[in-house]
Amino acid sequence: MAYSDDFIRVLNKKAKKEEVSLSELRFLFFSFLKVLPEDLQWDIFNFYFDNLEDNDSIFMEKAEHLSVLIDLFEGEYDENKIDLTDEELEYISEGVNDYAMQLSDELIMNVMRAAVARGLMG
Repeated sequence: MAYSDDFIRVLNKKAKKEEVSLSELRFLFFSFLKVLPEDLQWDIFNFYFDNLEDNDSIFMEKAEHLSVLIDLFEGEYDENKIDLTDEELEYISEGVNDYAMQLSDELIMNVMRAAVARGLMG
């Protein structure tokens, strides 16, 4: 079972009527990505959910999309089928590059391999 499957399972337990609060989602997302520096966690989370309040509700489909990021960081993805837009992958790979000194080589390679396969980095 992929680590992202655990994320979706826990997320579904917290959901109410196909929605989850922003604060619950953030707490869960951060807890699954403890390998990232907190500033990078915030950068990535805000990329998806900027201008929202903690008590705002997020539809499950959008919340579950974060599981793709967990797969990316864990290296559990098919380079040709990763469900991220070029904009998402470019933003994340730039963030990983910015925090590279604080990240494991394996995590950096997982992200950069996807970006290179997509033709976003040379």
